[in-house]
Amino acid sequence: MTRTSQPKIVNKLKDLPIEERPRERLLMKGASALAAAELLSVILGRGVPGESVISLSSNIISRFGDLNSLSKISVEEFLPIKGMGLAKACQLVAAFELARRISGGSFIKSKIYANSADIYKLIKPYLMSREKEHFLIVCLDSRRRLISIENLSIGTVNQTLVHPREVFKPAIVKAASYIILAHNHPTGDISPSLDDMQITERLIEASRVLGIPILDHLIVSDGNFLSFKDEEYIAG
Repeated sequence: MTRTSQPKIVNKLKDLPIEERPRERLLMKGASALAAAELLSVILGRGVPGESVISLSSNIISRFGDLNSLSKISVEEFLPIKGMGLAKACQLVAAFELARRISGGSFIKSKIYANSADIYKLIKPYLMSREKEHFLIVCLDSRRRLISIENLSIGTVNQTLVHPREVFKPAIVKAASYIILAHNHPTGDISPSLDDMQITERLIEASRVLGIPILDHLIVSDGNFLSFKDEEYIAG
């Protein structure tokens, strides 16, 4: 009776021919030649006893469906996966965060940010593909050039999380002349809520006292935005 040979299961990366190992393939052919699981393998570095890093990477992608879904996963959500310790989880989250920021293009600190479209391009990488609301402030100098982008809170934007003291603290420390507010709506609906309107008005009142004008407040989704200034919720 003839036995059909079974394919060998690779549990260790060293069992693969050198030309098939992700890091070596990257060096020989460039990162663009690697599949998603191979790129993930390079970031993770190694697997666990009984499972190669390639197998671990493939399982992670299969579990969450695709890279876009994977990019939204938190450190805590990675931890229950066998082979994903704290260090590996942090590496993946950090890698996706870098990719998210780079995807919008690099910002230019000498550029004058004078309209909502330019601000949207600037902050979109910080806010896209988020499952929770993130609240940012953009600090500008007297010529409306970028000083910094500050992520102040994560979670539903409300009176507790977005306090004037926390909003204006980085602006004061960095000697900003103007600030712009921005937050995302994970639902994709960019219509301002009652809370959005009330918080904006509260912060504008504080800005008058402190002498640091709020130029705009942007509500952002992955593919669109609303400007309070353009909609005349904020006086020009």
